Amino acid sequence: MKSISPFDVYLGAPVDMIKRIGLGYALAHEMNDNTTMEIYRSLNRLILDNGADELGEGQGGARLAYLAGRLNPEWIILPDVLHKDKETRKRGEKFYNEMKDSGYTGKFMSVIQAKTLEKGLKSYEFWDQSGMVDRIGITYDTKIDTVDYKIPTWGKRLEFLRCLADSKEYKKGNKTGIHMLGTLEVAELFKLTRDINYEQALDIVVSHDTTAPYACDTRFNVDKTISFGREKNWKPLQFHKHKSREQEEIAYWNIACYLTACMVPFDLWEQYLSRANAEFHYKDKGLKKYYEKNSTDS
Repeated sequence: MKSISPFDVYLGAPVDMIKRIGLGYALAHEMNDNTTMEIYRSLNRLILDNGADELGEGQGGARLAYLAGRLNPEWIILPDVLHKDKETRKRGEKFYNEMKDSGYTGKFMSVIQAKTLEKGLKSYEFWDQSGMVDRIGITYDTKIDTVDYKIPTWGKRLEFLRCLADSKEYKKGNKTGIHMLGTLEVAELFKLTRDINYEQALDIVVSHDTTAPYACDTRFNVDKTISFGREKNWKPLQFHKHKSREQEEIAYWNIACYLTACMVPFDLWEQYLSRANAEFHYKDKGLKKYYEKNSTDS
């Protein structure tokens, strides 16, 4: 019997490195030819991302509807606008209604783009009660501040998750699960899965996507924690560009580190890596030790 991850981990990969047995993640603006679309259509539990993080404003309307028909995703991320929650809600509702009127029966995710804790909780409450979505996304670069002391920028989402898990908006609502959109630092996931202070926050997270293991052109750092070991200032992933052998080896290491940070059980690693690569990094490179109970971020 297969083990279960704390949450589903979607790794956006270059087209020629996609694992067909893995979870699928497609960016709308990268779906530019029939061959690419057929590859993504074959993936498991596909998420179709409208691309707001990369474009500022996500694709919507006829283009996103067309891709939904071609790719048959399990989830479409409703159109959103970075850090503009009212406009995000307006566009999301409009697209949802148009798709339902057309007879579409797939599932949707929305995105919280609020900038304050109060508005963030209200945004969650709206989508949770709307009947439109099965998951609610929170961006890696959320502007929501919840504490009055200094924390790493990547800690903002963790603190909002902790507030949300303990809020009346969540506890008295439908408890729609959270999707973590992207990542500012892999250390965030390491902390979420191991720090007891975020146990309730972890319980409400059901999925997460990122391109970081493939996009980062240097090796992640492993020590007391797992981190990028650098600023997140690399170029966006080029999905259609072939990687050299050296670049592939960096990506394999980063994938293994990311799966470890997210506590993805080893018997699920073959959804992301070959058996040989999985065993090499888990056993020979020592990542196995991070699954031990006393391996926590101090």
